[in-house]
Amino acid sequence: MEEVLIVVLQFLFEFILEVLGNIPFDWPSRNRHTPEPAGIVPRCFLWFCGGCVLAGVSLLVVGHTMIAFDALRIANLALAPLSSALVSQAIARRRARSNPFIVPRNHFWQAFWFTLGMVLIRFAYATRA
Repeated sequence: MEEVLIVVLQFLFEFILEVLGNIPFDWPSRNRHTPEPAGIVPRCFLWFCGGCVLAGVSLLVVGHTMIAFDALRIANLALAPLSSALVSQAIARRRARSNPFIVPRNHFWQAFWFTLGMVLIRFAYATRA
């Protein structure tokens, strides 16, 4: 029973770190004074690259993953970008109530691509502990 609890906690810890990893980078956009651009493809590409760079730096600091099982690593690969995007969109919706220049859909896609870049690099290069 202890082993199952340890596996679940390890998965949740890494999952939560990856989901919340986008928030500090998205925070400066809360005080927008101009409308967000309609075309976000270049911005999403930059967010993806930023997630890849952050994952590379994290691999230098912690080169192993806490998730021991392959099935949970794949679940993390699928669920973390979507969860991060939904959290970012919810925060943006809340901010949009007081600032009409914030577009929650843009924050959804930026967070999705940032977290996808991060989990892809960590999935590919992190070693299992």
